[in-house]
This record gives sequence, C-alpha cells and structure tokens, in this order.
Amino acid sequence: MKFKFIFWVLGTNLLFAGCRSEYTRAVQSGLGSGIIEDSLIFGMKMGMTKKDFYDICWILNKQKLISEGPGNLSAKYVEPDSILPDKTLRKSMLFYGIFDAKDTMRGMTFTYSYTAWAPWIRKCQSDSLMSDLMRFYRKNYPGNDFITIDIEKGIKAYAKVDGNRQIVVYPMDAKDVGVKFEDLRYKLNKK
Repeated sequence: MKFKFIFWVLGTNLLFAGCRSEYTRAVQSGLGSGIIEDSLIFGMKMGMTKKDFYDICWILNKQKLISEGPGNLSAKYVEPDSILPDKTLRKSMLFYGIFDAKDTMRGMTFTYSYTAWAPWIRKCQSDSLMSDLMRFYRKNYPGNDFITIDIEKGIKAYAKVDGNRQIVVYPMDAKDVGVKFEDLRYKLNKK
C-alpha cells in the first residue's frame, strides 16, 4: 500500500512537471544558468540609476539622436532614412526605463511604429512590424529564440529569455508594437 502511494505521488509530480509550459521552463533555465544579461540600448544597462538614465538621454538629445516623446513621458528615437532601402519601413521608437522604489532601472518599455503607418498601407501594420522587430532582437540580442505566450485571451506575444533578461514583443493595436525588457531576478522577487 505504501509503495502504491509513493508511485502515485511520483507519477503525479512527473505528470505536472511535464505540463510546465515552455515559457516556465525557459524562465527556470535562464535564471538557473547564472548568466547576467543587462544590456538595453544606447549603452544603458539594467541596474543603472534613474539619474544615469536621464543623463544619457540628455547627452543623446544634445547630439540630436533622440527627442522627447509625446507629453514628455518618454524618449523618442527615429531611424535615419539613410539606413533603409524602403523609407516606408522607417521606425519610430518611444522608450522609458522601468524603475524600482530606489530608482534603479530594472528594465525598459518600448513602443514602436512605422513612421509611414496608415490603415491602408498593409506592409506598415503591427503584424509586419512584430516580425521585423523579432528579427532585429534575435540578431542584436543573441541567445534563445522567441517562444509564443498568451498575454490576454486571444492575444499572442513572443518572449525571449536569456539568463536573467526577458524580452517580450506584443501587439498593442494595428499601428503599435510594444517591447518590454525585464530583469527576471527583480520581477519574480518583488512581490
């Protein structure tokens, strides 16, 4: 009787372990690797202070590489025309740091759109932009590939976990695509 119970417990644990989502396994594997990935953009890193973030933005603004976003609630970067063969695929990026209670940057949020977006320009819709951004992040932030996750009923997002860093790409509407970088060590321990 005792052996049957032990086999039942082991079998149940194995069944549930096998049911863990691909995302959960990626997070556990990333955090278990001990690899620390902290790179963001423009030389910014997770772990910087809010003051450091603003100082870098100030320098980039003086160099005319970025400007203020709508309502001065984010920074704005627009790809230069010179690097694109198709000017309709020029992207605008709004970004801002994710800060904890001690003003330490724990990640960053981005909102991307094509500058030529219009409802009737098919190649400038958010689904095309998501594919474009996933190619960009695979190339510039090498490591694991994106996996599909559900963020809301019927809405798919794509997550990439490399060490402690998670990158999630998700549709916001027909025009905009959101990207969120997070330090999973902080995200999972802040509760």
